Amino acid sequence: MASQFTVTLPQDACVFAGPPVTIRHKREKRVGGPLRPECHESIGPDSGVAEKRVLGGSMIRSVRLVAVCLVLFLFTFALAGCGKLLSGAGGGNLTISVNVGKTTLQAGDSTGLSANVMHSGGNSAVTWSISGSMCPNACGTLSNTMNGETYTTPDFAPAAFMVTVTATAVAETSKSASVVLTVNHSLSVACPTGNEGTLKGQYAFLLHGGGSAGGFVLAGSIAADGKGNITGGLEDFNSKSAGPQAGLTIPSGQGLYTVGSDNRGCLGLVNSQNAMNIYRFALASFTAGVAASGRLIEFDDTTGNGTRAEGVLLQQDPASFTTSALQGNYVFGLSGENPSGGRYVAAGVCTANAGSFSNCDLDSDDAGVVVSNMTGISGSYGVSASGRGTISTAVGQNFALYVVSASQFIAMATDPLDASHPTQCGQYELQSSGSFNNTALNAPAVMALAGFDNAGQVVSASVGLLTPDGAGNATQVLDLNHGGVYTAMESSALTYVVSSNGRVAISGLSQAPVFYLSGPNRGFVVGTDTASTLGTFEPQTGGPFNNTSLSGTYSYGTDGTAAATRLIAVGSAIFDGMQNVSGTEDDSTPGGLLANNPTSNAQYSFLSTSVPPGRGTLDISNNVNPSVAYIVSPTKLIYINPPATRPRLVIVEK
Repeated sequence: MASQFTVTLPQDACVFAGPPVTIRHKREKRVGGPLRPECHESIGPDSGVAEKRVLGGSMIRSVRLVAVCLVLFLFTFALAGCGKLLSGAGGGNLTISVNVGKTTLQAGDSTGLSANVMHSGGNSAVTWSISGSMCPNACGTLSNTMNGETYTTPDFAPAAFMVTVTATAVAETSKSASVVLTVNHSLSVACPTGNEGTLKGQYAFLLHGGGSAGGFVLAGSIAADGKGNITGGLEDFNSKSAGPQAGLTIPSGQGLYTVGSDNRGCLGLVNSQNAMNIYRFALASFTAGVAASGRLIEFDDTTGNGTRAEGVLLQQDPASFTTSALQGNYVFGLSGENPSGGRYVAAGVCTANAGSFSNCDLDSDDAGVVVSNMTGISGSYGVSASGRGTISTAVGQNFALYVVSASQFIAMATDPLDASHPTQCGQYELQSSGSFNNTALNAPAVMALAGFDNAGQVVSASVGLLTPDGAGNATQVLDLNHGGVYTAMESSALTYVVSSNGRVAISGLSQAPVFYLSGPNRGFVVGTDTASTLGTFEPQTGGPFNNTSLSGTYSYGTDGTAAATRLIAVGSAIFDGMQNVSGTEDDSTPGGLLANNPTSNAQYSFLSTSVPPGRGTLDISNNVNPSVAYIVSPTKLIYINPPATRPRLVIVEK
């Protein structure tokens, strides 16, 4: 006895798309046991009509039960298939988890992350995001790698913070997994370390630079504890876009620094307006293992779209932090920018006495508009116990000053930028004599000059030797790079007249500059040209010079005009006393940052027979156009790079 049962579903059902399904069932009697159903499926072209052949009630009930079970099973499978087609979620419960290499990091550190997405569809794609109290500007970045995702912390963490990294499933965005990472109070792991004791005490700093919003000047001071901590500080800032921001504080615990064995280091600062900056520096002029000076650059513009600046770092003498300590005649050199982006420079001399400035003499060049020998300027000044002070002049110019010592201070303008108030900054140096004459220029002096012609956006830099005779006559030899046009050893004969206040009038040159003496064969140079040239000159000592004149570890940094549009750098160089030089450099360029860039297989050449004396070459770039350098002394040299279209001065000191 047998029974056959056929069920056919409509062809438009989701899971049954295709030919109808035929199910046949038969019962067979087994010897010695109960009846056993056997199910067989076949796909065939049966008609859409259900057929029944019934041979007994129990048989009918069994057939119906089996048929209902099979229909329910196929209907459930159909719903599952429809769900997959409609949602794309892959079916089943989706789960997600995140794996991370490490959960505690230092500034500048990174860790790899990966996500596991489990569900029947197999779509493992996720989107990543980060969140936290330091976001979005200072919480780090995420980037794709071949093995997953990488989280990189900021290069400076002014305080410990936590960041949450989240992976969200693309197949089902309601499902995500997160991991919490801790970033310790630290500076970048790429910073040289281990020699922090070489920066100890209070230091003044002065920087000039710019960005897409225009130029700016920055002055301030920091206290370094010799262990990598900044225990406090002050700063003043002035820019075309933001205007003056005077008397900002750097709270204790908000700054860190490192120094390596080659005297290069990193500095991170946060001021009272929560502005955060990172710097690289190179130290020099050591006494009892502590640096007296250094060069520094801003080092936080990773894309070339931010701000970049360069400047100096000078150890301060707290014993001079009084108004009365500034006494005598001070010569100054200032540079900055007018509202049109043109270069403004000035040099002069003023008498300081008990908080009053008098007998000021000033020459300035405002993008080619020259004011010559302006006299009768007066003003006042004061210094607080922090070493910060102010200057107010009768012509309406106001400055913040930071005392380095009784013989030196730095200053920057704190007036809003307008046609009468350029952004400007510079240094003041105490004159060594109360009265000068032509004999104050009587020996060779190395000159270093920089300019910027706003009309053609031309950057210039030059270095050379001034050789005066003490009687009003001199020769001048300059190696000049004017926007990539190099002129080697341009020689000029000139005459000069030194006034009793140290002002020097020059004749015999087209657009002759003006000198102001801080001492014999030393002072500032201010131009009368469209490039608004400004520079310094200082005595050349220790000759005759050859390769043995340079030996040991030196630090260096760039200086000049248009810092935001060219390479700025600090570094360390080791001269072997023969002809080889090696070292490491930190570069900030319009295209981004390059830290710990090694220099190897470079050479230098200085001959005792060189004319002018001390002129030689320094091939740090390993190219066919080596830099032209002038030795100031066995502890200092200055060079320029002839082929650079945006040239700069490089100051090298031991």
